[in-house]
Amino acid sequence: MTQISIRHRVGDYNKWRETFDSFSPQRKAGGEVSYSVGHLPKDPLNLHLLFEWESIEKAENFLSSSELKAAMQNATVLEEPEVTISEKLFGGNA
Repeated sequence: MTQISIRHRVGDYNKWRETFDSFSPQRKAGGEVSYSVGHLPKDPLNLHLLFEWESIEKAENFLSSSELKAAMQNATVLEEPEVTISEKLFGGNA
């Protein structure tokens, strides 16, 4: 399983959330398995997104798509996202 971590700042959380939610079909078609969204402490516009993706290839294709770039502009993303892609070794529950 491929994991993606993304951190970026947005200008308007409500607009970002609307765009994120409406882009769900494209993410799923691109290989998304699951996601989680949070923000940095005391900075609610500095978002941290965690995804599981079907494969590195699908993740890279999705992340480089023109559709995603347009959606991010619409979502008020203010900066180039910090993206980390990794292969999951194992997991667990607390």
